[in-house]
Amino acid sequence: MTTPRPAPPAAAAAPNRFALYATGVALFLFIPLVLFLFVRHPEPVGASVAAGVALMIGHRFLARPYMERARPVKCLWCNRVSPREPVTLELLSGGRAVEARCCAAHRAPAAKYFSFLHAWRWPLRLGIFVPLLFLLTALIVSAAGQPAPVPLATTWFKLVVGITVNVAAFGYLAIREHAPIEVPFPIHNFFLLGVRNLLWVFRLVGLWWIWQGLSSALF
Repeated sequence: MTTPRPAPPAAAAAPNRFALYATGVALFLFIPLVLFLFVRHPEPVGASVAAGVALMIGHRFLARPYMERARPVKCLWCNRVSPREPVTLELLSGGRAVEARCCAAHRAPAAKYFSFLHAWRWPLRLGIFVPLLFLLTALIVSAAGQPAPVPLATTWFKLVVGITVNVAAFGYLAIREHAPIEVPFPIHNFFLLGVRNLLWVFRLVGLWWIWQGLSSALF
């Protein structure tokens, strides 16, 4: 476990709290919009898939600059602008060092969470990307006018992803911090709402999807 060090002083200009919060929420809403296009796949299916993929790819070009603006002034864990007794959490993402700020009391859970993501990166990746690939393949085949198991792919996507995000939301509670802390998923997404708020989204939506997936599979 690494010893937290005080964060460097924030920029002299006071951050616009409302603008930071509102922009983070707006950028986060790209994610449920993409999921809506894939899971509900409104007609025409081909256009829904194309729009979802375009949003998924283009999102990072907006979210990364936002992360750089928010990173020095927001707590990575609770999303508070001007963290309480700020300390630095050093992360690695894509081979690059990223210094995040946290409230002093929130550095430990943030470090544990990212340690868990790294330790469990392959099961979590498989639990998200395999059902996503199955669903997208079924949607593309269906859009081409060929028979495809779209209902089955949608059901399994909800069920497996729902289980996976709940593992991600609860599993960190049983792990210790391990340094260096590497982030195996796009790091900019964690700065949009703060990790703690994001985990509540995972838990609630994940449980709903598990229920929907089990209902579709069993009844």
